[in-house]
Amino acid sequence: MANFKVAWKAFWSILKSDESARDWESLMSKKCLPAGEAVGAEDAASDSEESAPTQQVLLEGEAVHTLALLQREARLIDFLQEDLSPYSNEQVGAAARKVHDDAKSALKKYFNLEPVLSGEENTQVKLEAGFDTSKIRVSGRLAGEPPFQGMLLHRGWKAGKITLPTRTDAVDPAVICPAEVEIQG
Repeated sequence: MANFKVAWKAFWSILKSDESARDWESLMSKKCLPAGEAVGAEDAASDSEESAPTQQVLLEGEAVHTLALLQREARLIDFLQEDLSPYSNEQVGAAARKVHDDAKSALKKYFNLEPVLSGEENTQVKLEAGFDTSKIRVSGRLAGEPPFQGMLLHRGWKAGKITLPTRTDAVDPAVICPAEVEIQG
């Protein structure tokens, strides 16, 4: 799941900055591993510092790949990019329901999402000493040492398993969804 967080941050960095996008594209053309080839932890530790940008590029590519899956399965990008002002609330609601159902199905299919904490939201929970701060964010008036008693505001989400299909070199890794052109006559 840590890789997904890094990939998600990388995606937004590329989306917000033309320079980041160009850097990513340049690295992809020069240094990226072949599609489907993963970098293992032991490989990463033994590689030189030069491999860090390559690994970052791979993670960024996975973020774009995840968006491509959500576009393919649920047309999420089309929905989010659409100007909804000309449509009635009923039309938007009907479209949102379809996108919601399809995106939920895709998340289940590729990530099998599970709650970080199994309790019900807006109920009291106890955080024992040694709780995982990478999985639980604590807010409010924090004083002293655990155990802490508090209100569960959000259960959080984690990927139970990640089963993304393999990308191919046939598609530009920056393309979320290719344009479609129908030739007439």
